[in-house]
Amino acid sequence: AGVSVTASSQDTSTTQTAAKAVDGSAVGYPTDYTKEWATVGGGAGSWLQLTWASPVTLSRVVLYDRPNTNDQVTGGTLVFSDGTAVPVTALTNSGSATTFNFAAKTVTSVRLQVSSVAAATENVGLAELEAWGYVAP
Repeated sequence: AGVSVTASSQDTSTTQTAAKAVDGSAVGYPTDYTKEWATVGGGAGSWLQLTWASPVTLSRVVLYDRPNTNDQVTGGTLVFSDGTAVPVTALTNSGSATTFNFAAKTVTSVRLQVSSVAAATENVGLAELEAWGYVAP
């Protein structure tokens, strides 16, 4: 709640916008492409950022890759507004959850910075990004 989502690229022609990465659904292509974020020709260097109006305390981020077998994030970094970073390993290519736990941090944003993708990747993206924690008092 109270989060805005921006990205390096988004496919507005197919409604695969950045906001779809936080729509509460981890479904994506080939089941339902309208529920995922996809770039337009994006690969390594692509990013997705969540920004909160008030600080939140997070201790876990769960990433769901696009469930098609071609487009896959194989590496990256979660970069937080406090200057810290958490490495991201290859996401499960089937689109199921890949969880990254870390020491709790109070931040106003987190950015997934994609550093590598599978060779077959045409349009990197995510079916869903979940940021877990609680709203700071």
